[in-house]
Amino acid sequence: MTTKKDDPKSSPRRNRTDLLTPEFTPHPPVQPLGLDLLHGPPLAEHIVVILGVGPGLGLAIAQVFASRGYTTAILSRSKDRLSKWADELHSTAAAFRTQHGIEVKSGERLSGAFACDAMDNSAITSAIDQVAQFWPDKTIGSACYNASVRKRGPFLEQSLDQIQQGVQGSILAGFTFAQSVLPHLTRVGGNLLVTGATSSTRGREGFAGFAASKSGLRAMCQSIAREFGPQNVHVTHVIVDGLIESETALEFLGMPKGSRFKDGTVLVPAQMAKSWLFLAQQHRSGWTFEMDLRPAREHW
Repeated sequence: MTTKKDDPKSSPRRNRTDLLTPEFTPHPPVQPLGLDLLHGPPLAEHIVVILGVGPGLGLAIAQVFASRGYTTAILSRSKDRLSKWADELHSTAAAFRTQHGIEVKSGERLSGAFACDAMDNSAITSAIDQVAQFWPDKTIGSACYNASVRKRGPFLEQSLDQIQQGVQGSILAGFTFAQSVLPHLTRVGGNLLVTGATSSTRGREGFAGFAASKSGLRAMCQSIAREFGPQNVHVTHVIVDGLIESETALEFLGMPKGSRFKDGTVLVPAQMAKSWLFLAQQHRSGWTFEMDLRPAREHW
């Protein structure tokens, strides 16, 4: 039996009275593509957090935000290699600010490295707290979840433990990350950008556990987007459909040392990362919830 509360016609979302509230000030000027500031806090106060930073996509995402002068917090299980990257990201962001006349305060750090294991939910909560404490005069304005655990193999050979690891790496860790950053993002608005995969929408043979975890993460992002969009938080899910270029991928496929894949055959991290910047720059009048990225020659 459908109650009045459950009736879609009685939902506040179906009765958009806000559409009838006139505004007489003009729209702000439309900037050329790529030159908009990020949605959320001003540049000088805006922290971009990336969980799941390795030498591929995660680092490329951090680099593209640093190239626009933003403060970046990079999170990964191993802090050792992060520290060098954080120094480079600081220099990149400082150079942009200097070039554009934006003050860099004496001793101000524009990037920081934080240890965070996505398999440990308490570590995620702690790391976000550390980021906020490290920059007390700034606000987390953009948060990128780029971690996952992929276990593949014949269905009857996959163990329950492997499935649980996949669920932890995508759903449970993604849940904790979102809960940790959303109180910051709702202060003045911001972005939650989540990395998905082919398995987010298509369960292929041999990927049962990965498909279950990635599709669950996608569904959770839909729910978060519907709840927090009206609170000025842009939630977006990026489906990565294809092989990402890396030294590991080249070695696994037996490619010659020092070579690269032909253009259009694989996803290139530095090119991919520009889409994260574009999504975080989108104006409230036109938000993308889902984007899929694939190389030109990918089967889909």
